[in-house]
Amino acid sequence: MPLEKVVEGAGSVTSPTFDKHGVLHVCCTQTGAVHKIVDGELVEVLNTQGQPSTIVFDPNLGTLYVCDLAHQAILRVEEEDQSAGQAPVLAEFVTEYEGRLLRGPTGMVFDAAGNMYFCDSGPMGDTTLGNPKASVYNIACDASLLQPLAADCLAHATGLCLSPNGQTLYVCETMNNRILRFAQRPNGVWHMSVYHNFSGGLGPMSCASDNSGALYVARYDFRGQSSEGIISILLPNGQLHAELAIPGAEVTGLCFDEECKFLYITEASAGAIYRYNLKE
Repeated sequence: MPLEKVVEGAGSVTSPTFDKHGVLHVCCTQTGAVHKIVDGELVEVLNTQGQPSTIVFDPNLGTLYVCDLAHQAILRVEEEDQSAGQAPVLAEFVTEYEGRLLRGPTGMVFDAAGNMYFCDSGPMGDTTLGNPKASVYNIACDASLLQPLAADCLAHATGLCLSPNGQTLYVCETMNNRILRFAQRPNGVWHMSVYHNFSGGLGPMSCASDNSGALYVARYDFRGQSSEGIISILLPNGQLHAELAIPGAEVTGLCFDEECKFLYITEASAGAIYRYNLKE
């Protein structure tokens, strides 16, 4: 079978991602923990004492960044002395825009140069169809500039990813059940449009682009509304190509390994991490 279970019973797990050593990490929104996967077991790396929604490693330095809903901030791990066995220390990286506190960051991604893009939507129910106040921001790699790509206009924007060439940013707008595309032309100027509309389920929660530019989308629904989760595969032109079925409806996160041979998937209702072999 191309689908295998890596871990289960991990709580409200989300945001699978690899560090610079190729070790898979996830976070748990309920407990505040960030875990690494070692020999099929969860090993806690740190705890934010909040509600982490996304974790990402800086592609250049390997520093861990955490979006946290309770802290309403993006947190960053400071330098720690691993040889002394000290727990990593978290510091606030971004907490506000133009003097206004963030709602609660919900998704984050880096480009190859180290520029950061993140969604700020707050907890589910804070930015809705009736109150579309979520935003998408960009932070320059030297942290000198924070600017909005879409300000206070989206209905719970969550996961996001970049195309292989870094010129297109895809954003999951969960409550509108669609994927938005931000195309960059010229450099530094982003144009937003609707890339793909879905029907059924609550909406897309996470996305990841493979080396060919195909977009894999985790489509979330509430437990009890559906028995299966769906991963939709969109071609670069936005057309639906195929769908993968996942046990459990609350599909929260996606990532590829370095060769894009395996797709790693988190599902919150069972606290499970799955691995899908895309080459079989």
